[in-house]
Amino acid sequence: MRADFLNFARRFEAGTAWGLAFAFLLAGCGGHPKVPLSSPGRLPDSVVQADRSQYASFLPNPQLTPGDTLPVTVQDICVPGYARKVRNVPIEVKRQVYQEYGIYHHRPGEYEIDHLISLELGGSNSIKNLWPQSYITHPWNAHIKDQLENELHREVCSGEMDLATAQHDIATDWIATYKQVFHTDRPLSPQEYRQFTETASRRAGAGGGPAAPIATTPAPDSTPDTTSDSPSGSTPNGAVRVWVNTRSGKYFLPGSRYYGNTKRGEYMTEEQAIRQGYVKAGGD
Repeated sequence: MRADFLNFARRFEAGTAWGLAFAFLLAGCGGHPKVPLSSPGRLPDSVVQADRSQYASFLPNPQLTPGDTLPVTVQDICVPGYARKVRNVPIEVKRQVYQEYGIYHHRPGEYEIDHLISLELGGSNSIKNLWPQSYITHPWNAHIKDQLENELHREVCSGEMDLATAQHDIATDWIATYKQVFHTDRPLSPQEYRQFTETASRRAGAGGGPAAPIATTPAPDSTPDTTSDSPSGSTPNGAVRVWVNTRSGKYFLPGSRYYGNTKRGEYMTEEQAIRQGYVKAGGD
C-alpha cells in the first residue's frame, strides 16, 4: 500500500521540485540508511530520529541511496587530485538516477547527481551512492552539503576524525552531521563558513582540537535560495560556478565557448573544482 502510494505521488508530481520533496518525505518515514561500515558513527539514534522528520525532503531515499564506499585508505583520499582520478559516473547512470527518483524534466544546473558519501571521503560511483540533489532548495541544498564534505575531508586528513566515522555519519544523515560539525542549527553563511574553516585550520596547525562554535545570526527565511542560470554563472552565495570537463580534467569559466558545451562535464563551484584536482583551462 505504502509503495503504491509513493509511486502515485512521484508520477503525479514528476519533474517538479515539490514532487521530489514529497516523495522524499514519504520515503524518509520508512527508516534510516544501513551502511555496511565498520564504525558506529558519532550520531546518537535519538538525535537522528528527532530531527530527520523535520527535513526529510532534503535527504535521499535510504532504500535507493544507502551509500557505498571504495576500499581506500586515508592516505589515498588525502592525495591532491584523488577525487578527479576516481570520478566516473556515465551519463546513462545519471539518467537512471533521475528516473529512480521520478525526475523526468529539470533545468540545467537545477540538480547535481551527488555522491552521498563524497569521493573525497572514499565514496564510490555506484548507483547506491548517487542521488539527484537540488541546488535551489532552501535552506539545505547541494552547496551547503559541499561545505560539510570539505570540512569532513579536512578533519579526516588532519587526523581529527576517523574515516569510517565520517563515511557513516554523512550517509546516515548529512544534515544532522552538518549541525554537529559546525555547531549550528542552520546552514552557515559564506562569511561564517570561511570564519569556521580559518579557525579550524589555525587550531589544527597549532595542535589544537576542532574549532569552537562561532557566533551566528538568524538566517532570513523569507528569501528563497535560487541558483542563477545567467551567463554570470554565480551561485546564490556569490561563488563562481564553473563548467568542468570531467574527461580532460580542465574547467571553464562563464563566458568561455566551452562553458557547458563539452561532451562530458558538470557544473560546480570553482573552489570545489580546484579541491578535486581540476585545472583551469589555459586562455579561459
